[in-house]
Amino acid sequence: MGNLTEHFSRSEFACKCNCGADGISEELVSKLELVRLMYGKPINITSGVRCEKHNSSSAVQGRKGSTHLDGYAADIAVSGCFQRDQLAGFLRTHFNRMGIAKTFIHVDVADSVGKPSPCLWVY
Repeated sequence: MGNLTEHFSRSEFACKCNCGADGISEELVSKLELVRLMYGKPINITSGVRCEKHNSSSAVQGRKGSTHLDGYAADIAVSGCFQRDQLAGFLRTHFNRMGIAKTFIHVDVADSVGKPSPCLWVY
């Protein structure tokens, strides 16, 4: 699988159901690497590429047409308001589309494929 950047490996973005789907966007990973360098701490990817079956599973309950299906999105684990706020600030410098939840932040590069941008939402 190998490293995509200094801090991210392909396996971190692969579908969690182990189906083998791992076609993650180079643009997404490049931007995450820049954020990782700014943040100065590890970034834990909890979801990257998803196959249709995994996306629609009860564990994920992903939206139909999710940007994860095409490898344009990643969810990043956060714990606590300080980490969420700090990381969101760094992410906002490179991502025009971001969703914020209690335990994760979703970022995507779907503006490059016609999704509304800039866009910020909460879960």
